[in-house]
Amino acid sequence: MRRILSYMEKVKGKSILAPLFKCLESMFELFVPLVIAGMIDQGIRKENVGVIWHSLFLLLVLACIGCLTAVIAQYFAAEVAMVVGKSYRRDLFHKILSLPYKDYNALSASSLITRIGPDIFQIESTVNMVLRLLMRSPFIVVGACIMAFRISPGLSLLFFVVLILLSFVVFGIMALTMPFYKKIQISLENITRKYRENIMGIRVVRAFCQEEKEEEEFREKNQNYTKVQIAVGKISALLNPMSMLLIQLGLMGILYFSSKLVNDGRLFQGNVVALTNYMSQILVELLKLANLIILMVKAYASISRIEEVMERKSDGESESKGISTKPYEKVVQSNPAQDGKKPGILMNYLSFSYDSGEERALSDISFSLEEGESLGIIGGTGSGKSTLVSLICGFYRDYEGEIFLWGRNLREYSEQELRESIAYVPQKAVLFSGTLKENLLWRKKDANDEELWKALEIAQGKEFVEAKGEGLNLSVSIEGKNFSGGQRQRLSIARALVGDSRLLILDDSSSALDMLTERKLRSALEEYQGKKSLLVISQRVSSIRHLPKILVLDQGRLIGVGSHQELLEHCSVYQEICASQKQGKEE
Repeated sequence: MRRILSYMEKVKGKSILAPLFKCLESMFELFVPLVIAGMIDQGIRKENVGVIWHSLFLLLVLACIGCLTAVIAQYFAAEVAMVVGKSYRRDLFHKILSLPYKDYNALSASSLITRIGPDIFQIESTVNMVLRLLMRSPFIVVGACIMAFRISPGLSLLFFVVLILLSFVVFGIMALTMPFYKKIQISLENITRKYRENIMGIRVVRAFCQEEKEEEEFREKNQNYTKVQIAVGKISALLNPMSMLLIQLGLMGILYFSSKLVNDGRLFQGNVVALTNYMSQILVELLKLANLIILMVKAYASISRIEEVMERKSDGESESKGISTKPYEKVVQSNPAQDGKKPGILMNYLSFSYDSGEERALSDISFSLEEGESLGIIGGTGSGKSTLVSLICGFYRDYEGEIFLWGRNLREYSEQELRESIAYVPQKAVLFSGTLKENLLWRKKDANDEELWKALEIAQGKEFVEAKGEGLNLSVSIEGKNFSGGQRQRLSIARALVGDSRLLILDDSSSALDMLTERKLRSALEEYQGKKSLLVISQRVSSIRHLPKILVLDQGRLIGVGSHQELLEHCSVYQEICASQKQGKEE
């Protein structure tokens, strides 16, 4: 709630004016029954045409002023709601981008989509209605009771009785429906997740003829959502008829008792009309207030879900915990240059698990790489290759042990420094909608066309880009679906090559390339590398056998370090990998 108030502070004037104008509108509305009563008693009953015309003119003025104040209030309320929604959505999006990787594992994509979409829309709607009704409805209810008391203190007691009974009905129904609203959002989240999975994996669904199965699962989730909504609807449906019943009973009581007062000459017919109008105003405003409180309960559920994300520590805020207590050698702590060579990457007793209590993804990894040197990493599925790279890139900071990059502890680097120093190409090639040029400029925004074409040439993408005839303005669809898998990989590599970096990491990013294209890419990278370090992760021996140093991982442990020939002689796991891929000694 404090966050919403801070957003409203940006439009403080309009946040105050909106409810004030609604109260002003309510005040004019409360005078209408009195004017009508005067017109009936002083004009129609006494056949005074002047009073009738005067009353009609006064009603017209009240209607115009009320309409004007209502429009102004609703304009201000809508603008404040839009500012709150925009600010909340912006901050939530920024927070999502800054979350540590482990939080993405805990929060699914569909959950985040639901929070930044329907949940924030719910908050916008509630802020709008709160500014319009939170002061207006109680103002009219209290004002109508006061006006009724001025007309007839005795009959006004009936107002209070009806008001108390209505409050029991309204708040009782609300208390019954409140627990359902969080369930509704969770059910909607499940529908979003299923829908997203099927859209993203539509080819797989069709390839395995699973349309009926997926339709059945979606129908089940949809029915669960519908059941909760119907349960809430059945309870909420009691609100209007029960409220109307109480109001009608109240009106019957007013007509019954007022008829006796009129017959005795203690009350005029116009006063009876005014009393019934005030009773109707109370009904309408109480129903509005009930709906507003229901909206606020829904918004509270949405706020709690969004704040769950906002309160998580960002990547830069979350410092590592549980640092290894193993004694580090002085030479490792200082990471000095040896034999005049500049230090590159140095790991010492590195261990990591994605969640506390889980089995370690990496255990006691130690190795060194000099600046400008190339390194290959190989191992079976789940051996920890990508995890190791994620730690080098600083995606996770809660590891045990130490990582040194270019003579400094990785924990001393800011996120910006790491991103500028490391060019990373992930396993899954990801492109964004727009043009090819916009995608290539991600690392260096002011790169000229010559640099972009050079990167495409090294990545073996220049030829097919030129063949399409649009040059750097080539259109890229969402996720690069208008390119093949190999083309997406080459464009991702080209994007990483634009701009200066000290370390280039290829995380199995040539898996979709044919052998000839991969060989050309390897040769081009060797010429490009210069003083840059190169780290290549692959499951194919052919992709890393030419590198001077290779790490072999197995179940999160480092079991071999050396060249291709050395590993063939001494590492049994590497021998098995080579045998399975029929990769032996160099011919």
